[in-house]
Amino acid sequence: MSKSNSVQTGAEMENINSCSPENNAVGDDLLAAAAANGSEAAVEQLYYRYRRPLYSYLNRMLNHDNMTADDMFQELWIKVIKNLCNYSPDGKFGAWIFRIARNQVLEHFRREKSRAKLGTTTEDGELPDISKINTEPSGMVGAQELTEKLQQLLSELPPEQREVFIMRQNNLSFKEIAEIQKCPINTALGRMHNCLKFLRHKLCQ
Repeated sequence: MSKSNSVQTGAEMENINSCSPENNAVGDDLLAAAAANGSEAAVEQLYYRYRRPLYSYLNRMLNHDNMTADDMFQELWIKVIKNLCNYSPDGKFGAWIFRIARNQVLEHFRREKSRAKLGTTTEDGELPDISKINTEPSGMVGAQELTEKLQQLLSELPPEQREVFIMRQNNLSFKEIAEIQKCPINTALGRMHNCLKFLRHKLCQ
């Protein structure tokens, strides 16, 4: 991070220090720069902003292994703090932090010598209303049952498709997903198309 990007004005620091953690008035890049310079308030705001989507990502990638997800989240956050000085402020902090999370998941599966089981949106990137996939009275199920069935189906998806699903649920764009997965954007879109086709087929049975 360049010196010009890492130095905040007094007014900016006052704004960071005065904001409550749930306040989104301060942008990610400014918070990252302040956190890299030792601002505990900035670290707290970034933690509050990303803890839920990051933990959800890890937990679902690990098929709801809560204990492993808890440990991995703590390791992940330490890694994020240590690497803040390497972040280039380009407005893509969310993609940057999810890339670290993804690398950690892949590293975990390599250590375990297991195949990573990663695992919706419509093709244009909008989340579909799952309740409308099957609108026939005979096909309607309770919300809880539908959620459980969806989670089971996600575990059956190929790793890359499941990962696209999870990242879209966390509001990453297809461009960001393609960058994280190191593939063309059309490949990411194709994975979502196949994911949605599979879910619709299974949920309509």
